[in-house]
Amino acid sequence: MSSESSGVFERNVAALARRDAPLAADIRSSAPNPALIFLTARDGSTVPAVRLRDRTAALHSLYNPAQAARALLASSKGAGCVVFFGLGGGFHIDAFLENPEICSVLVIEKDAGTLRALLERVRCATLLKDPRVRVTVGLEGIRSGLFAAWQPALFGGLHSVPLGPWCEFERPFFESAAAELEGAVAAVRADYSVQAHFGKRWFTNMLLNMEAAEGSGTGELQGSSARVTAAGPSLDAQLRRLRDARGEGFLLACDTSLPALLTARILPDAVLSIDCQNHGYHHFFQGLPRQTRLFLDLASPPLLARKTDRPTFVASNHPFVSYLNARWKEFPRIDMSGGNVTHAAVSLARSLGARAITLYGADFSYIGGKPYCRGTYLYDIFHSLQNRLAPAESRFFSFLFRSPDTAKEQVGESIRYTTGVLLDYRTRLLGLMERLDAEVIAVEGGGLSLEKARMAGGAPGAASGEELWKSGRARCSWRDFLGAYARDLAALPALGRFPGRSFHDLEAPQRELWATLLPVAARVLMECADSGHSVPALEMARTWALSRVTRVLTGRVSPHHG
Repeated sequence: MSSESSGVFERNVAALARRDAPLAADIRSSAPNPALIFLTARDGSTVPAVRLRDRTAALHSLYNPAQAARALLASSKGAGCVVFFGLGGGFHIDAFLENPEICSVLVIEKDAGTLRALLERVRCATLLKDPRVRVTVGLEGIRSGLFAAWQPALFGGLHSVPLGPWCEFERPFFESAAAELEGAVAAVRADYSVQAHFGKRWFTNMLLNMEAAEGSGTGELQGSSARVTAAGPSLDAQLRRLRDARGEGFLLACDTSLPALLTARILPDAVLSIDCQNHGYHHFFQGLPRQTRLFLDLASPPLLARKTDRPTFVASNHPFVSYLNARWKEFPRIDMSGGNVTHAAVSLARSLGARAITLYGADFSYIGGKPYCRGTYLYDIFHSLQNRLAPAESRFFSFLFRSPDTAKEQVGESIRYTTGVLLDYRTRLLGLMERLDAEVIAVEGGGLSLEKARMAGGAPGAASGEELWKSGRARCSWRDFLGAYARDLAALPALGRFPGRSFHDLEAPQRELWATLLPVAARVLMECADSGHSVPALEMARTWALSRVTRVLTGRVSPHHG
């Protein structure tokens, strides 16, 4: 490498290291990809190229690459986040960064060796310093990279730009990368859809739970083994085994399974509830045994916290919860990314110290056309509504086929139904089982099988339940904290015409404050679909949040409120 190339490389890597030091270190230790060669365009620019069988293919125009790249802008109208397949000479990325509407950029490259070759020759330090730009290599970083780069409520839509000749040259990788990106986009959109439905309810519930959370208890059920009950149809036949297995560890019930357990005179050691909707209260109509601990998401209905004098709150990845964790009180974190309480319960059991976890009633399918085991709240509701013309069975049938993708399969002499949502829940739980340093076994009952998973080395940072369970004391009263939060929120500068762009220019504490409102803003955008712009949505979210905080502090919001 010449002295000139060395200077270019050092400036480029130093710029990248400001945002991603581990990637910069990987690039330094990698050999440059020999497939790349470099040509000089007519305007003097350095253009990367590849040698094909019959020709040399430049990755950009060899006349005026910067001007040619600007022609791509027309296709991205309305997109605030852009994903680039390939860094190349950076001309196509620079063109997009000139557009003030572009709020966030994710660059996907094959490997560190390719970046090494490019950064030795291409002058792109300014591009890499731009706070809007993230770079990821390989397939494994695409999902997390997109999650960090794209906040739909703040940045708007998404657009992807392939670097044609390079994507053609490395077709297998970039085809896989496109598929991985598609899956990540679907996950972000699904999460955004949930935010749009529950953003305001989450925020309100968390505010109303702060008083109880200030003195929230800790996990007192630590043990080496646990039994977790879901509410699938197979639980009916597993109750006797469950009753006889008292020596197999503490019993943690998903809230949906609680009434079935109580009907069978089985008292769980703990119950977990994470649904923010008020119908979650239906699972507790039979009451909560005095000796049973209640674990709640901070966004659970506040009425549930009043079911016991010692609720224990656990933390999700909601940005307001992250803000509380950092500045008010540390809550134990569990994995709620599975989208269902069974997934969260397995994570909770591990965080309480269990290294052997047995699952009951985890079917992820409707066995024999039954959505839940007997005793769960749907049975009470449907039987109370039935009449001679519309028996309870008809309501169960309608419930079964409320999803358009419900699929039927014959399993021996029985019938089993599945849906896309249930299959996704199962896939996510299997992923969790693979990551946990614990053995998770599901009792067979005719539902979809859950493979036994064991990770010999354990997940990073998950050596023991004691290390996983972290709970702290409140640094001040909940009233004082909310008062300070409201003052800081009100003092935030407006984000201006292009909120995603100006968001990056804020100091970190200001960005964290705005981020607490993103789920609320998603709800506002759904309510004001015709506005189509995130500036009023964020400002409206701030106004709404401030009014809600004021009402909570003055006692003018009922626990029944959503």
